[in-house]
Amino acid sequence: MGQTNQIQGSRSRYVLLILIALIWGSQFLLNYLALEVFTPQAVSWLRATIGFLTLSGFLFILPEAHDNTVSKISYWRRIIMIGFFEATLPFFLVAWGQQHVNSAIAAILMSLVAIFTLILVVVFVRSEPVTRGKFIGIALGFAGVVILLWPQVSQSQQGNSLLGSAAILTAALSFSISLVLIRTLPEMGIPIKIARDILLCGAVELGALLLLLGQPLTHHPLESNAMLAMVAQGAFAGGLVYVLYVRLVGLAGASFAGFVNYLVPLVGVFLGVVFLQNKLSASAYISLVILALAVFASEWKPTRKLVGRQ
Repeated sequence: MGQTNQIQGSRSRYVLLILIALIWGSQFLLNYLALEVFTPQAVSWLRATIGFLTLSGFLFILPEAHDNTVSKISYWRRIIMIGFFEATLPFFLVAWGQQHVNSAIAAILMSLVAIFTLILVVVFVRSEPVTRGKFIGIALGFAGVVILLWPQVSQSQQGNSLLGSAAILTAALSFSISLVLIRTLPEMGIPIKIARDILLCGAVELGALLLLLGQPLTHHPLESNAMLAMVAQGAFAGGLVYVLYVRLVGLAGASFAGFVNYLVPLVGVFLGVVFLQNKLSASAYISLVILALAVFASEWKPTRKLVGRQ
């Protein structure tokens, strides 16, 4: 029975990983449509707000989700911090950094989330085992992302500033911190409620900053396609995906969940081929194989752990 549960748990983590990558990978396509009307700042705030409203609706419908056991001050302190590191800080860093760094470089730098997460897990999360397989998997994953995006990097004529790269790197570190904070929540509780609370804090923080800086929401008259893309992005990429994300972190750990950041660019490339008629290079197929090997390598567990946990 124990072995059966272990197999089911292993399958569940892969299913969750793929679903999250598919949803977040679709953001490239949805952003393409939403940004025709909404400003980048508005997209981030609306995504968090619509996601919060979506999950609040589910919580209202589902009676088993009405749970008040995780309302301690320590819980909310951690949730506010997660909202800051998951949404508010990287929102500004990425928005500013991408003005000075081309998109391929930005994607490669953001894929370092997995590496930063593993380092933070080794230092701060004593309950999560770190095996040699995870180190190999993360190294392979980063190589796969570089191979995937290298044609864009080599052909780009846009200058890339050191400060812009530093901003993107700091955003990647911020996402890693939020992952570890989710992993170390005092009480994991119900994933949908935790995700709702994180989005609430993110929406409030982002909304306050938008008001403080006087940022506009739109730069073009409203259009139905852009509005539908924004709603879809908020409900799925800003709402549902966080339930899956919190569940994956609780089931497989922060370092495994970090692999999502390797798969998202790959999904974005393939969706661009299907819906935007982008051309697919040979490097994309090579990257697909390497990323698949990376995920499976992360599950390799030798008899002795590389970093012991007591």
